[in-house]
Amino acid sequence: MSGIQPKHHAPKTRILSKIRRRKLIEACLDGKNLKDVAISTGLSPNFASAQVTSILKEPSTQQSFISIMEKSGLSDDFLAAKVKSLLDAQNTQYFQRDGIVTDERVVPAHETQRKTAELVARLKGHLREKSTGDINIGLMQMVVQAVRESEDVDECDVDDAL
Repeated sequence: MSGIQPKHHAPKTRILSKIRRRKLIEACLDGKNLKDVAISTGLSPNFASAQVTSILKEPSTQQSFISIMEKSGLSDDFLAAKVKSLLDAQNTQYFQRDGIVTDERVVPAHETQRKTAELVARLKGHLREKSTGDINIGLMQMVVQAVRESEDVDECDVDDAL
């Protein structure tokens, strides 16, 4: 071989495919760039995006994604309760004078409520995205992000509605 390197293709064994699928699901849950993760698992940089889409549409990938979410406490019942509470989210606004809090008011958290209403509309099929897979991974990332953001708000003790 005179200077020509053999092409490197991603391994096609069942075990390596399962590992790749798991890494992509974890990357999805962590909000990482899926194309970069796919390339790091051995997929071709030229076709990584298309291959990621294909892998994420596989029934086994979707089932794995659901299983991971449920094991981490994100059951359908939990998510429904969280979404319902977010539809009524409120913020406490504090008013001060000369460094002393003089008044506080509880007001609707309109942006949180709007994003939650949009999420519910998408989940119920009233708003469609381009994806035709059974599970819309981007939508599931939104759910995970909304739950994490609401937990951050809880920790800061800003949002009394959650």
